[in-house]
Amino acid sequence: MLAVLWLATSLSAMALATSYLVRTEVEAATNRIEGEQMRFLARGALDAAVHSILGSTVLRPAAASTSGVAGAEQRPEFVSGQRWLAYEFPGGRCAVEVVPENAKLNVNQAPAEQLAALFRALGVEAVESAELAQAIEDWRSPRLSDVGNLFDAYYAALPQPYRARRAPLEQIEELLPVRGMTRELLFGRIERSEDGAWARKPPLADLLTTAPTGGGVNLNYASREVLEALPGWNTAAALRVVQLREATPLATPLGLENVVPRNSGASLTTAASTAYTLTATCEHPEWGARRSVRAIVEIDPTFAASLPQGYQVSAWWEDWPYANEVSEAVVQAWRSAGGSRG
Repeated sequence: MLAVLWLATSLSAMALATSYLVRTEVEAATNRIEGEQMRFLARGALDAAVHSILGSTVLRPAAASTSGVAGAEQRPEFVSGQRWLAYEFPGGRCAVEVVPENAKLNVNQAPAEQLAALFRALGVEAVESAELAQAIEDWRSPRLSDVGNLFDAYYAALPQPYRARRAPLEQIEELLPVRGMTRELLFGRIERSEDGAWARKPPLADLLTTAPTGGGVNLNYASREVLEALPGWNTAAALRVVQLREATPLATPLGLENVVPRNSGASLTTAASTAYTLTATCEHPEWGARRSVRAIVEIDPTFAASLPQGYQVSAWWEDWPYANEVSEAVVQAWRSAGGSRG
């Protein structure tokens, strides 16, 4: 009798363990499926954003407008100064953050003083910021002679030695081997301020670019850190510009005499560049699954009328973990009627 009881207890334990494992595996598979669905939706939202930007670059005549008038022009979904595009799909909702590359500093052209100011705006100490900026300037500069310097000696003395790049960077991630660079600074981090609040420090991919940025820094999209790094700027001026553009996009740099420092030698613009960083984040309102996809897209207006040849993707991140929080405007668009975009 005792043996039968032990056998029944063992079989019950095995049945419970098997049931738990099956349930766990089913939940894991479900989570994986939901995540993959959101990732493919993010890809679709990114494509939709590209076509929206193309439509605003060159207005194409529509076969028939919403009023039924043949030959009328379509109203573009994207307008200059707009940061977010919201899409409501049957399988989930997506938000695409649009940032032109001229909202960032060119890592291959920015002076060392400007790079140091950017690092100080990110919370790096002044001495460390200056040393890191000098190391980046050395890393990107072509070698003029075979004579090594202090940076070459540092790289050669490492347990796994390597040589400096000595050429312009092609991707921001190439900064990781530079002397003084840390993963926390390159990829972003979460820090706690003095008042106890948690603040997110953006990754350098949000602040620096390798794409041409001629024409000046875009005031409608540049982050507070980038604006603060401009010559003669300070935190107050940068925050004031961010506050002004949140109310309505800036049409021109003119009229900001009371905001932009008078001793600023920075070139400013509100015109977008031909390259954009697009970050598509999709989530399901019930499941909670969320995925982000990022791409750097170059748009050529001369081919915008012949989709999809009007653009090319120069960089792609399949699982982007640093997506910014969706703005309140996008949340309101999601709450409105299905299919709305804003």
